[in-house]
Amino acid sequence: MKATEPGHVTAAMPGNVVDVLVKLGDEVSAGQAVMVTEAMKMESEINTNVAGKVLAINVVKGDRVTPGEVLMEIGQ
Repeated sequence: MKATEPGHVTAAMPGNVVDVLVKLGDEVSAGQAVMVTEAMKMESEINTNVAGKVLAINVVKGDRVTPGEVLMEIGQ
């Protein structure tokens, strides 16, 4: 699924999921780190753009991710 909504969390570059920092139902604030990915031996935090509740987590540790893919959904 391609990211189309403000609450869709995506990766900026391809990589692997190293850690998911939140659980389903957690409340998050805008700018909060929700996931860590690794690309070319460099780890990066992925932050949410919106505040709300974690409605869906579409990846697990070890998954390969691509830019534009919806990794997590944040909503009210």
